Amino acid sequence: MRRLITILFIIIFSCSKDQETQQITQEVISEPIQWDEFIDFREGNMPLLIISVHGGEIEPEWITNRTCDGATVVKDSHTLQVAELIESELKSNGYSPYIVLNKLHRKKLDLNRSLSDSNCGDQTTQPYWDLFHKKIADFRATIQNQFGAGLSVDIHGQSHVEQRIELGYLLWSSHLRMGSSSINTDEYKNRSSIKNLLNNNSENLELTDLLTGDTAMGSFLNERGYASVPSKEDIAPKEGELYFSGGYNTWTYGSRDGGSVDAIQIELNMIGVRDTYENRKQFATEFAQVLLTYLRTHYNSDL
Repeated sequence: MRRLITILFIIIFSCSKDQETQQITQEVISEPIQWDEFIDFREGNMPLLIISVHGGEIEPEWITNRTCDGATVVKDSHTLQVAELIESELKSNGYSPYIVLNKLHRKKLDLNRSLSDSNCGDQTTQPYWDLFHKKIADFRATIQNQFGAGLSVDIHGQSHVEQRIELGYLLWSSHLRMGSSSINTDEYKNRSSIKNLLNNNSENLELTDLLTGDTAMGSFLNERGYASVPSKEDIAPKEGELYFSGGYNTWTYGSRDGGSVDAIQIELNMIGVRDTYENRKQFATEFAQVLLTYLRTHYNSDL
């Protein structure tokens, strides 16, 4: 009889604790989520928007890890810091870019994907996806309204064998390997993320001029010691070499489907660029100057 009473007490106590735990959990979940802690955004004073999505490190346990087929969850090491260093360097020159930086780990949410592809079915993060992309869209609209045109760069990191910076214009490596007579056509101009610049430049520049000419982004980077593709020195990846041509953010916030803000996806290699703080700082210093030169050259920007 004593043993039966003890068992009944344990059962009752356990049920009571389970109910208490469930109540506490419900109270925690019901509290409003402060999504602002995962994002940094700042207004600027120049026609440049800098985005970083895959360098975040925060991993809340209450957000399910992305494990669906095709989900890439590896962080782009140090890219968030690189974006911040570029901003700091520009500010030291008197200029402030528009900034939207994600601090949430990629295993929780991929902000370079459409909403349906970003979360592997976990709708918990939809408000944050909405917030992040609304900030980008609002800043893009502000740049168009205040400056007429501008540029968006999305900072990423790549781990390919070739140690060079890859610049994505929504053109495949096979497109870049075509001759100028083939790529300098409306078909490829209209599919690029710099369509507005091609349609609105005073020097009648062709697509190849902006990919591999003297004033191409990659050529400016090469001049400062950073091997880049496409560029004057490296027109296209060789067949079989891996290359990122640009993702959702470059597609959505470039000028391919309209608007006057162009976009380039910046894929940074590790060695000599992201591997040490000194190299990250040096790259940020040089790339800030490349961005200023690019804007002055192609957007008649008073910088």
